[in-house]
Amino acid sequence: MPPPHRLPPTVRPRRYDLLVRPDLTASAFSGTVTIDLQLAEATGEIVLHARDLAVEVVGVDAGGIAIDATCEIRAAEERVAVRLATPAPAGPARLELRFSGAISHGLLGFYRSTYTDTAGAEQVLAATQFEAPHARAAFPCFDEPEFKAVFAVTLEVDDGLCVLSNGPEIAREPTGDGRVRVRFGDTIAMSTYLVAWVVGPLELTAPVDAGGVAVRVAHVPGKGHLTRFPLDVGAFAIRFFADYYGIPYPGEKCDLVALPDFSFGAMENLGCVTFRESRLLLDPDDVTLDEMLAAALTIVHEVAHMWFGDLVTMKWWNGIWLNEAFATFMEHVGVDAYNASWRTWDDFATGRAAALDVDALTHTRTVEYEVHTPDDADGMFDLLTYQKGGSVLRMLERWLGAEEFQAGVRLYLGRYQLANTETTDLWDAIEEASGHPVRQIMDSWIFQPGYPVLRPDGATITQRRFTYAGDGGDERYSVPLLVRVHDGDAVESRTLLHDGEPQALEAPTGALVVLNAGGEGFYRVAYPPAWRSRLLDAGVLGPVERFTVVDDLWALMLAGEATAAEFLETARHFRDEDELVVWRTLAVHLRSLARFVTGDALGHYRAEAHSIVAPLLGRLGWDVRAGDDDRTRQLRGIAITTLGLLAGDADVLARARAIVADEAAHHDADVLAAAVHVVAAHGGTDDFDRYAALATGPAANPQAQLRFLYALGDFPDESLVLRACALACSDAVRAQNAPFVLQRALRNRDHGAAAWRFVQDRWDAIGERLGGALTARATDGVTWLVDDASYAAIPPFLAAHPLHGAERTIAQQIDRLHVHRAAVAREHDRLAAALRGPA
Repeated sequence: MPPPHRLPPTVRPRRYDLLVRPDLTASAFSGTVTIDLQLAEATGEIVLHARDLAVEVVGVDAGGIAIDATCEIRAAEERVAVRLATPAPAGPARLELRFSGAISHGLLGFYRSTYTDTAGAEQVLAATQFEAPHARAAFPCFDEPEFKAVFAVTLEVDDGLCVLSNGPEIAREPTGDGRVRVRFGDTIAMSTYLVAWVVGPLELTAPVDAGGVAVRVAHVPGKGHLTRFPLDVGAFAIRFFADYYGIPYPGEKCDLVALPDFSFGAMENLGCVTFRESRLLLDPDDVTLDEMLAAALTIVHEVAHMWFGDLVTMKWWNGIWLNEAFATFMEHVGVDAYNASWRTWDDFATGRAAALDVDALTHTRTVEYEVHTPDDADGMFDLLTYQKGGSVLRMLERWLGAEEFQAGVRLYLGRYQLANTETTDLWDAIEEASGHPVRQIMDSWIFQPGYPVLRPDGATITQRRFTYAGDGGDERYSVPLLVRVHDGDAVESRTLLHDGEPQALEAPTGALVVLNAGGEGFYRVAYPPAWRSRLLDAGVLGPVERFTVVDDLWALMLAGEATAAEFLETARHFRDEDELVVWRTLAVHLRSLARFVTGDALGHYRAEAHSIVAPLLGRLGWDVRAGDDDRTRQLRGIAITTLGLLAGDADVLARARAIVADEAAHHDADVLAAAVHVVAAHGGTDDFDRYAALATGPAANPQAQLRFLYALGDFPDESLVLRACALACSDAVRAQNAPFVLQRALRNRDHGAAAWRFVQDRWDAIGERLGGALTARATDGVTWLVDDASYAAIPPFLAAHPLHGAERTIAQQIDRLHVHRAAVAREHDRLAAALRGPA
């Protein structure tokens, strides 16, 4: 017997011939599907998936003999059962069904999207998003990843519309009623969640050749000038990964499709990759480094999936974490090859730090866990899957060596192409290629929650699970540890910590020792204060290593193992720091530390922060200089933002106002983005009105539009913050963007509590519009609402109003709220005393 939520394995699809007729005006569709089957045994019933579809049997054929059949819809199970009048024998069979349904007004299944054209008219298109699993809402199918099949898609659409699917267009003919029938080439054998089609008034670029693969970008009219960058990155990624994996691209073409409405960043449909506009379309001369990197990483991430995920696919949804973790790792491999000057591995540290933060909470989880229903898999689309999963892969690659890791990946993909796998198949392939105990190492990270903190003490190292609650646990990890010893020369070695006993740290007396050499291990190091100070003073730490020192100390402070004053004292070491990756974490934690003090102590703290950050802007200046690279420009933006928001520097505010007001001038994008946020944090009604107009009106640059939109939550007046919340809940803001406006409003230092009351009062309406996953993105803003009233109200309210599919995410947000509340209570008075100095 198969598990109750799995289809019987005795009936397997081999090929789908699918015809879909969308009616964009009526928001409806109909179609037929013919499925070639292989029956492992005689059967009297064929069961497959369908949700919210009307389905009827056209015919069943087995061994050349037609069999009468009836159709039973099992709505609660999202299934349809085809009952045969006489059993079909083992062997090949064919099933033909007719179906119809409504085009969804959500962002899943076959759904509706709109945009306003240059004449002010609304234009309608429709696209698919089938992960995971929503193909069953568009056509009857075997909607489980292991049921791979070839898909031949045909669409009948109004003449003049752009129509795309996984395969290349191979035929087009009029139907005689103002529509055309468009046929697409066969796909490779693949899972249903990767099937895709897009229909609507879009434009296509000319193709770019990527080693024999045609790459195009589809976009709304008027945005063709934003396609050069994605075409270049996409074509590069296809060539790069074909070489890295040692396997040709598994499709015939690759369309990158920018959609006005899209729930995720992108989706790796084979040959027809769909994107949120801001993650695909951009002008490199008019975006910040962060915005450009976000797009480049997303494009490369999806192209990496064409092999890892599409060509080789997990057997069941419990393995979806590895799909996403591996693509998260590979996006940095690919972007680093595309433009090494961006130093994307430095910035990978910020994602790793975010995952370490979540994984120290009470309600963390194992990376892989048992998935019974597809709904259970929804919880895998989180930071632990993408960032922890990607980080442990990077840790493994650094420890093994890039060549050994690549050899294992090539062995895995070559062995399992067009098939389905379990997670351990990858570990075994890398172990076979490298000769190291990869499965032992990775099992300890994938099937246990959390991670260790390493404590060096003289000549030994101990490990214990790190949690903010401070109680640790019995987990022990096989830690692939890189150690660097400075004693005249610098010598790096690798070792494997694999039990709970203290282990020897071999180093000459007085030598400087760096644990987590390179800074890319998924663990924390609790250096004794004198050890940490010696490392910082000696200047032997690389940029990512300095990042980890700052971030580890912050985490230890939240856990009560260090003090806020100790963190601030360490921050003073970085007045002369010029590395972007260090400032990324330093600026974030300095701004968070401001929440620990109030009154005159806050004034003292702002002065301290100014003394730490001002020298950086003094060295960089406001104007781009000859020779400034992308990272220098981004660093300048961080300095401006931090001085303006945290230190309240009057000169910075005045300069920012002048930049934002000067619409005619072309300002560096990083400086402009920083100025937008600084002005918002000090702005008034006129500023808000202007920002709102720019955020909701026509925009040639989707990134700039989002800068103004998200900044609406930063304004210093309660009424304006509430206006931002109301705007986010209106049709003027797309559902995909609304959570981030609410999140920023909830994080507003002075008016987050008012934003929470707004969200609480409109909870049902927000949930109905956004759904559970998007609403949970908004509530991530509550984690610093540590005032008495909010802290008392938020946990019970969220517990009483669960969000389907986001229960663990909400529990983690409440955990983080408790951690912040405890840290502020513990540190408030003593940090204030340290700031005021001796009485």
